[in-house]
Amino acid sequence: MTTAAEPLGGTGHQETDLRQLGQALGAGERAPATSGGGTTSDLSLDEILLLHSVGLEPVQVVFGIGVISILTGVWNWATGPVTDAHDAFQRAFEEAKETIRSQAHAAGAVGVLGVEVEMQVSYHRYTVVVTGTAVRAFTDDTGHSHFAATYHSPFLCDLSARDFVVLSSAGWYPLDLVAGASYVHAPRRTLGTAMSQSTQNVELTNYTETLYQAREAAMEEMQSHIIQAGGTGLVDAKVIDRPVHFAHHVVEFVCYGTAIKMLAKEHTHPQMTLVLPLDDQVRTFEATSLD
Repeated sequence: MTTAAEPLGGTGHQETDLRQLGQALGAGERAPATSGGGTTSDLSLDEILLLHSVGLEPVQVVFGIGVISILTGVWNWATGPVTDAHDAFQRAFEEAKETIRSQAHAAGAVGVLGVEVEMQVSYHRYTVVVTGTAVRAFTDDTGHSHFAATYHSPFLCDLSARDFVVLSSAGWYPLDLVAGASYVHAPRRTLGTAMSQSTQNVELTNYTETLYQAREAAMEEMQSHIIQAGGTGLVDAKVIDRPVHFAHHVVEFVCYGTAIKMLAKEHTHPQMTLVLPLDDQVRTFEATSLD
């Protein structure tokens, strides 16, 4: 399922009164121009304030899980891709996404921010768990929405609230969380090759070439998912490349990130402000400790 978004009418954003919002939060009151009951989120206070500056507020923490079985014997030493493991990942990933998206839709959210992805592959199953904070547009007393974009279904992204505000201020918006995965058997070395390499430091070309093969397949798949989501790029990419812990002859390469698209009429350069914390921990030492 892809997430569609409509272009913006302009590049500007109406900002809420952060001073009023801060006073309301400090007094234990609800934020202005919001409706509904209590909310839950894993966002920090400054992230909530930043979200209000672009017309959003947190709704609740949402999560999804997908668990798909893997056929017995696919991890036995062979050659080429482990197709069943790849298919299990994609099905588990999509199932987890659909669950968290449906929860966000039921909560009236426009999207989910800060999505964390946990992946676990075992001999017989693949498990994907996604967790994030659903956010919704808030309206003022006149019923006017302060969020600039319109989504037909909730977006999913692994961007933090800070990164989302910077991205949207530039006219770009997230569409969907996309991923690519590849599992490939590393070919066996011949007995003669193994013996000749046992007494010297040499490149294990069977593993490096397998890693390249897995990387190309996973990246190509992720790029196809970006196009399917209607995106023109990807940000905050995360890469996992390693041997499978219970089948070391199989190379695992997984990459995922947020597909984005420029919805404003043109790209703008947001005005960034440098903020330095004043509560850094003070570290001291005695000169005698240097002796």
